Amino acid sequence: MARTLLQIVQDASTDIGLSRPAVVASATLESPIRMLRILNKAGLQLAKEIAWNELLTVRTFTAVAAQAQIEPPSDYGRMAPMSALWDVSLRRPAVGPLPTDKWLDLLTNTTTGGDKYWTLIAGKFNIYPTPAVTDTFTFGYQSKNWVVNGSFYKDRFDADDDEPLIDAELLTLELIWRWKSAIGLDYAEDMANANRQKEIVVAATRGPRILELSDPFRGDLPANYWPGVISP
Repeated sequence: MARTLLQIVQDASTDIGLSRPAVVASATLESPIRMLRILNKAGLQLAKEIAWNELLTVRTFTAVAAQAQIEPPSDYGRMAPMSALWDVSLRRPAVGPLPTDKWLDLLTNTTTGGDKYWTLIAGKFNIYPTPAVTDTFTFGYQSKNWVVNGSFYKDRFDADDDEPLIDAELLTLELIWRWKSAIGLDYAEDMANANRQKEIVVAATRGPRILELSDPFRGDLPANYWPGVISP
């Protein structure tokens, strides 16, 4: 079971040697107020820094008949690593994301062909040539909402019973060293502990790819596949 905001702050307070607060989000004392701010800063940074599997979202949308789309959604943080905008109708990825100069060159020197091209402008997908309303696209992205409370997702703690979607122990260790740094105490060992936990989390958040030394194909074999041994 995930730890709540209150439990994380209480655990960190115990390790630091402070009194365990009864409340955090509605606290009037300086220590829990500062801890909440530090914890939110740490969470925001970690959500951007690590490609959390817990924040990975795959979304399919139907295009609007315009270059600028209404996607991605409001919780969009960034494209998932090694992800692309797939044109489901053409069954292949759209070309992109194009840098600004290539995009402007594409629009200026009208291009014809079967491929779709895309870029992000003002946080929205722009697709060229203009898709039809029957076209569908799919993509993977990292959500910026790393906190959950019931069915509500958000990008920061603001209630004592909020739970992080990212690793709670890492957040606790981050809070400890950042707190000590903020008040002028030695924090080197605590930061090292947090970094070791971060390495563990990064290794675990993405399963390693399985290497197959035998025939990797399933079903029909490609035309150029030869199951024997080629010798000179």
